Amino acid sequence: MPTYNGVEFIAECLDCLRNQSFEDFEVFIADNGSTDGTSDICADVARADARFRHVRYPETSPPTENFIRAKDMTDAPYFCWRADDDLADRDHLASLVSALDQMPGAALAVSPVLRITGTTERLFDLPVVTSDERMQRIHDVLLGCHPSWFYGLWRRDAVGVALDRLAGYEYAWAADHLAMLPAILDNAVALSRNGRFIQRIKRQANYHLPPDKLLAARKRYKELALEMIAERQWSPSELKSIRRMLDLHLDRRVAPLFKTYKRVVKQKLRSTLPFG
Repeated sequence: MPTYNGVEFIAECLDCLRNQSFEDFEVFIADNGSTDGTSDICADVARADARFRHVRYPETSPPTENFIRAKDMTDAPYFCWRADDDLADRDHLASLVSALDQMPGAALAVSPVLRITGTTERLFDLPVVTSDERMQRIHDVLLGCHPSWFYGLWRRDAVGVALDRLAGYEYAWAADHLAMLPAILDNAVALSRNGRFIQRIKRQANYHLPPDKLLAARKRYKELALEMIAERQWSPSELKSIRRMLDLHLDRRVAPLFKTYKRVVKQKLRSTLPFG
């Protein structure tokens, strides 16, 4: 769990983990030099519960660096990240462990996502998989994925693969989807309909992009996705299908191509007007 000045929510988040029905886990808290009382809360929990380890770094590093070093604090066979303001149903972890155990080839197990923004709640259920046929299942998962699946339960070796793909992508926007893409293309996502991940939107997001940069992010995402596709074995018809799926995925999860182009044109026109 990477954290920085999360005093408002972190106690509830840690309590949620302590009360999971699945108990055989460790929590490593990467405290990025918090100054607001977060460190005291984490230290108290670590003293009270041997499953929790709190490491406070004296210097505040870039958030991405702290996020990645949290992964390196454990060598457990299964791994998940948890934001310091998110929650889950009591059986959430148990359901994900069961899903990975039942699907040995899976790299990632995911559950429905309940998103809470202020007083508004919205449930994002798992996609309906219409067939166990490989290409159909990849289609259903690729077009039905949710960014918070990134906070599902990973096999350890798959975590490294996911993060390696982000090295060539400079944007926070859609990075979660890009990290999950290898697992999706390998038909290696286990869907657990038991339990829910609860994502709380409490902080102002700072990763939204202007139209021109959004278009650049889409282009780079597609380049990396095509590299992943080229690394895998497909029949000619499957390759044609997966490329079509990718374009739909890009429109849904990164940026709609033509709509974003129009926004870029408008942006450029405004910049040329004397009152723009």
